[in-house]
Amino acid sequence: MKQLRYFFLMVMSCMFTLVHAQNKIPAQTQRYMPQSIDLGLPSGTLWADRNMRENEAATNFGQYYSWGSVVADDEALSYEQYDQRMMTSWKGYKHGTGAKALTKYCTDSAFGKKDGKTQLDPEDDAAAVYAKTHKVPIWDAQWHMPTADQFAELIEKCKWTWEKSGYRVTGPNGKSIFLPTAGFAGNNEKDVGYYWTSTLCEDFPCYAYAVMFGDGFIGWNNGTRYKGYSIRPVKSKK
Repeated sequence: MKQLRYFFLMVMSCMFTLVHAQNKIPAQTQRYMPQSIDLGLPSGTLWADRNMRENEAATNFGQYYSWGSVVADDEALSYEQYDQRMMTSWKGYKHGTGAKALTKYCTDSAFGKKDGKTQLDPEDDAAAVYAKTHKVPIWDAQWHMPTADQFAELIEKCKWTWEKSGYRVTGPNGKSIFLPTAGFAGNNEKDVGYYWTSTLCEDFPCYAYAVMFGDGFIGWNNGTRYKGYSIRPVKSKK
């Protein structure tokens, strides 16, 4: 009887451990495998078919990121926990504690420690960091966040057609990508999309350039750097 009871307790313990382990694995730790889409742009820029850390469908929202911040691939955090921990205030931001207390990427000493950097370094580029971590054929070291110039080319050279919850962006060669209106961290309204570039606003370095769009409008946004926006990776043709 004691042996049977001991066996039962061991089975229950193993089942609890398995369930607990499964609950600790968030969606964002699954392998991110985007396809590169050649839209026929003059620069030769290839755009990913989905947002950063979207594993299921190209039309889904993906993960949010502060500008210049990356998420460790093994972090056992749900989206809700991640949103609460950062991306809704300067508290916890990686490169400064306030709009005038920047510690990196600062072009004016009135805003913090001036270093003159206007483009994200690879170690602060979420797409580049992921590429370094996951070296698989479809996800290589060329991937990075788009610059402001690359996003400007996407706006100027492509046809943007509104569909439900986002824009179908069709390039000169007829191929397309879909950019969903994912909103931003801490905001439940999903009728507007906010996408980071890797480019700093030089005149006001507490901001970085982002593209924002919704039904009937496409434009630029000076995004406060701690805010959690979407990222759509790019790379160049080999």
